[in-house]
Amino acid sequence: MSGGNLARPRLRSVRRWALLSFSGLLTAFGGSVLACAEETSSLDIAFAVAADRAPRPGERSIIVTGPRLSTVDPDVELATDQSDEAPLEPIADVSEYESQFEPDLAEPAAGSAEPTLADPPGDSQGLVATDEAVIDEFPSDEPMAFAEDAPAATQSQTELQTASFNGATPGVTTRDQLIKLWGEPLDEDLSAQTLSFDLKGFPQTIVDFDGDRIASIRVELAEVIAAEDLSGKLGLTEFRSATMLDDMGSLVSTTYPERGVTYHHSPNMGEMASDDSAESDIEPTPVDAVCEIVIRAVGAEAFVDRAHSSPEKDYTHQIADLETALQLDPTNADCRYYLSSAKLHVGQLAEAEKLAASAVEADPTNDEYRLQWAKCLTRLARYNDAVEQTRHILEGKTAPDIVRAAALEEMGQLASLGSKEVQERAISLHNKAIELADKLAADDDVMVQASAHEVLLAAHLAVAERISAGDWQQKDEFVGQWITRASGIAEQMIASGEADVSVRLQVAQSALMAGGRLSPPIDPKLWVAEAEQAVTELTPTLTDEAARKELNWELGLAYFHAAEIQHRRGESDLAVKYGEQAQSLLTAAATNRAEYPDTDYVMGRVCFQLGAVHAVHRNDHRTACKWYDKACKPLLKPAPMTPLATPGHHGDALVSMGVSYWEIGLREKAYDLTEAGLELIEQGVSEGILTNDATLVAQGNLTAMGQALGKVELTTPEPRMSESTVAEQRRSSSSAQQGRPANPRPQTNVARRSNSETNVRRR
Repeated sequence: MSGGNLARPRLRSVRRWALLSFSGLLTAFGGSVLACAEETSSLDIAFAVAADRAPRPGERSIIVTGPRLSTVDPDVELATDQSDEAPLEPIADVSEYESQFEPDLAEPAAGSAEPTLADPPGDSQGLVATDEAVIDEFPSDEPMAFAEDAPAATQSQTELQTASFNGATPGVTTRDQLIKLWGEPLDEDLSAQTLSFDLKGFPQTIVDFDGDRIASIRVELAEVIAAEDLSGKLGLTEFRSATMLDDMGSLVSTTYPERGVTYHHSPNMGEMASDDSAESDIEPTPVDAVCEIVIRAVGAEAFVDRAHSSPEKDYTHQIADLETALQLDPTNADCRYYLSSAKLHVGQLAEAEKLAASAVEADPTNDEYRLQWAKCLTRLARYNDAVEQTRHILEGKTAPDIVRAAALEEMGQLASLGSKEVQERAISLHNKAIELADKLAADDDVMVQASAHEVLLAAHLAVAERISAGDWQQKDEFVGQWITRASGIAEQMIASGEADVSVRLQVAQSALMAGGRLSPPIDPKLWVAEAEQAVTELTPTLTDEAARKELNWELGLAYFHAAEIQHRRGESDLAVKYGEQAQSLLTAAATNRAEYPDTDYVMGRVCFQLGAVHAVHRNDHRTACKWYDKACKPLLKPAPMTPLATPGHHGDALVSMGVSYWEIGLREKAYDLTEAGLELIEQGVSEGILTNDATLVAQGNLTAMGQALGKVELTTPEPRMSESTVAEQRRSSSSAQQGRPANPRPQTNVARRSNSETNVRRR
């Protein structure tokens, strides 16, 4: 035996579901767009099926009237994590919002490749040329060179050192020192902010001043030179560069932030010689031809620019550059905002939230900063704080329309994590976000267009998920339409270059989550194939380890949803296959999500799901318990309400695990798990997340176990109702017509159900 009263986890005082208490904050955004279906006259939700109702023909309930106890024990029902909503016909993944029944798998882009990045700072030693390393094309009789202020032998790539030109260094050299070095300028006013100098070999050399010191030096070259050749001569090849392109995709500039050097490229770059010139001795202009060099003091702006020019998912380099920029300019609120966004992607939630909060503190009027803060708070399950910040944006008058649209979508996501009453307002919020973002999708600003499409994609998927989770008429049809439109938006984003194929994975994952709630649940194979193909196409382009883990986590979730669906469809072999794939990927990626409050819960749920397949479909409780042994520890930890973690699923998992442990003789452990599961479900009821009938199975199991173990004192006291339960009872005057129990269930002690409610079986 294991467990016992002394070892029983006392979770009620520490396990609280993080839950929104909007207190009417969302009433201004209430309403709905679909007609709510009349509630059925019986409990047709699978995980709440009581012992006196068998599953309908063709319905794969996760609850079985099964494991027998001792010859004097009543049955203990096996309630796994079956959703309380009915399970999309196969949903389309097509562009132009066309409705189809199955997702079309996208073909991988031919010949696509990600630019190879140089090693990150710190991997190389020794950088730029000294005064002796003079470019060959420059006059050899001039004492001029680009150099560092310190000897190259003492420099490392991580050191920041402004380059010098002909002995002058921006930020260091004064006006008087420069005139002594280079002679009199061409300008008569020696105190002017800008001075021009006639240096041999250079058509034009212009120096800008900040007060009495040099701010920048702009040197026009007599002849263009390929950027690669110039960087080699100046000793800059060990650094990553930041490039800027124009609207036509032509190279405008290349910057090396560690040395403050920027190349301006020839406007004729990329012009290849004509057929006539090709036959002559004229060399074509290099595509990266440099016509001018600008040197500035090393500063934060160049590092921010390089972070922006990095590949979208190159988080390691982005974070390194933004952290350097913040060291150079600790007051830069923009830098804090961008760094918060990057850290959020790699799972550094606490640091991301601090950065966003400090950005808002520096500029309280910036609604974009505030929205980023709200997103961080949401990920940390600090929902009421997130609501407060999002509400501040929506009630204000200063937010740009694109920020307001994103804030509406964020509020919709938050509403979906609230009580049943609050959840009903989520779809209205998503639709308001769609209405506003749809207008912005045709904006002249391409950045606004891209952001609007992101909002549209997220909102369409969210509506599909909310419909699938609620009581709506023609649920499968509506869900299919919303997923199809989301897929069309995703394809448009890919085609325009606004997003990579990871948005297909995003659509597939939502389709699997929503499709698993329909009745019957969808066949997940095509959506799994879509997710796999997106990852296969994207993985070779990712050089960042954090980005790879983020991608694998998302694919792992797709496998997890597919495993749940196949479990409900009765396909045990495929359920095990997808579950094991999910477990492998999620375990490897979980280290990057240690700060997410639901990571342990997800890992426990995956192991539980694998065990449930063996328990339900194969009646193999010993194998099930091997998986449950891995699931126990993470599932007994406190978990907040998240899109992946709900008290109903969480509690049902513990209750179902208790059945298998009881079956193999570990009865004290079974009792403890069942009690912990019931406590979670009761908390969900008391907080308005679950309805009263959600406790049926758990209460019956605990009663049966308690009686068999002689824990009479736990089952004889009169049931005691919580205040919230009483309030719900008053609101449910028509509960009999809705198929709900007339009496709410107690929050603590459990009364044994009568023989009319429970089938008593004996061995």
